[in-house]
Amino acid sequence: MLAAYFTGQKKFEIRENKNFDCPANGLIVKINACAICGTDLRVVEQADVKMGKWDIRFMPLPRIIGHEFSGTISEVGKDISGFTRGENVVIAPTVPCMSCSMCDRGFFEMCENLYVISYDCDGGFAEYCVIDSRIVNGNCVLKIDDTEDLDPFAMAEPLSCGIHCFHLSPVRKGDIVVIIGSGPLGCFVAELAKIYGAGKTIITGRSRDKLKRAEICDPDVTVQGTGDALKQRIFELTNGEGADLVITACSTPQAQQDALSIVARHGTINFFSGLSRNNSIVSIDTNLIHYREITIKGTHGSKPEQVKEAVSLIKNNIINMKKYISHQFHLKDIDKAFNQAFSGGRLKILVKP
Repeated sequence: MLAAYFTGQKKFEIRENKNFDCPANGLIVKINACAICGTDLRVVEQADVKMGKWDIRFMPLPRIIGHEFSGTISEVGKDISGFTRGENVVIAPTVPCMSCSMCDRGFFEMCENLYVISYDCDGGFAEYCVIDSRIVNGNCVLKIDDTEDLDPFAMAEPLSCGIHCFHLSPVRKGDIVVIIGSGPLGCFVAELAKIYGAGKTIITGRSRDKLKRAEICDPDVTVQGTGDALKQRIFELTNGEGADLVITACSTPQAQQDALSIVARHGTINFFSGLSRNNSIVSIDTNLIHYREITIKGTHGSKPEQVKEAVSLIKNNIINMKKYISHQFHLKDIDKAFNQAFSGGRLKILVKP
């Protein structure tokens, strides 16, 4: 098996690994494609980021990273049933334990013992991925009906994060939804908002080039700017009322501050994107929350069932995810793939064995 091992300091090593066996209660999946995610970029930078127990600075190395992938079952463990060689699958990468207090209440994304593919075990930047019993038992192996093109399904996981956002911050029919952030996740959220009934979607951002690329998701309006200029434009577009729902889809304190200034009375803000640990203290006017009866929620990750919902949206072409693939690289060229990701000027990048 050929695999790209992250060894630290923005370096990968392409290695041949012949010592991988199918677990008796697990599977081996032949990778079709693995997408680069913003979390992967932070891992490769070894950024000062801590998410619960996952402190990227202390990630065990070397590690095969990559958690957004699709593939085909190539081997089935001798003690497992319900799976067959040749079945196409997506793997939900955050695996709940199914037994803690959070799991008992159905908050699987908040599992106290969450097991994360590409941190706790090897991920998808490889020819094959070993799927152990914990992943199987966590209901994280999701089948895809026969299809000729598995590439779009590699993006089911980030799409599922948007689904989770709207499960916790529902759209009412006709709502005006503002998405602050014009990257791929912002685009996914904008498309989902329309599916769930939004009357108008507005994407905002700082970069004119990124906003131009964001037109691929067909928002009603794009707005360049932050601060007072953004507030003025949003209130012009909403008859002076503000947005019913504001979703921050970029990792800046300014986005969270702007969200509070442009949301309508009795509106909702969803902090969809997190901030770096050293930049997460944000000054806000809490009187706006009090007197305008604003609800602020946060969402993080997704549940396996929401990855399944994302698979259904892709399979039925309700969202055309293929249009978001801007670049593809061979596994052997993973350094080039990450250089492209760091340089910007892209949507989603796929790495293929």
